[in-house]
Amino acid sequence: MEDFSQDEPSTTSSPPSSCAHSLLILGKPGGGKGTISGKILSDFPQFRHLSTGDQLRQHVRNGTKLGLEAKKHMDEGSLVPDNVMIQMVMKDAVEAIKNGQSLLLDGFPRTMEQAVALDEQLDVDMVINLCIPNDTIIERISDRWIHPASGRVYNYSYKPPKVTGIDDETGEPLVQRDDDKPESVLKRLNKYEEATRPLAQYYEDKGVIQTFKGTQSDVIYPEVREWLEEQLADDVKANTI
Repeated sequence: MEDFSQDEPSTTSSPPSSCAHSLLILGKPGGGKGTISGKILSDFPQFRHLSTGDQLRQHVRNGTKLGLEAKKHMDEGSLVPDNVMIQMVMKDAVEAIKNGQSLLLDGFPRTMEQAVALDEQLDVDMVINLCIPNDTIIERISDRWIHPASGRVYNYSYKPPKVTGIDDETGEPLVQRDDDKPESVLKRLNKYEEATRPLAQYYEDKGVIQTFKGTQSDVIYPEVREWLEEQLADDVKANTI
């Protein structure tokens, strides 16, 4: 296993603030995870958003040593190794913790093996598990059609084109990506559930996970906010002393 620490900041830093937290949000693809994350960041500005997808793209774009190693695996069509992903997470995590910020982890860990490895570097002490019915997600994603040339996205549930199947600006036909077809969505959801079921149980055993069920983010989020406020209540008391 290659060590990339020479080009990256050390992950051994001063102890984090007693009020700093690491919050993980779990959710199926298309399950409103991004929407809920955005609302959390708006209502709880002490959290810093760490999206491994964004981090990965930035490292590859900037040509860092971690990025070059990740790109090699991506070009081969294989998964980026856990040690590379964890070092990417910790690079930004250490900076945030030094500044007294809490972390909102989005997209990693995705498996129990990754969670165990991450625990050696970072204590995830709060986990939000969004449980959205598969039928709702399949309907939501399969309603999505795009205009390939411009990248414009339409959704027949809430942002339909003026004319069915036609781009509003060019009059050209819309297409549905293969990944957005119902059978493809269901396959991804099944893979996600298979991978994350042990992960959810892992955090259940640690006593740090809370599951929220529903079909609409605007209905689920008030429950998420109330739970987070309860979890962070001791921090508020500590800051007022």
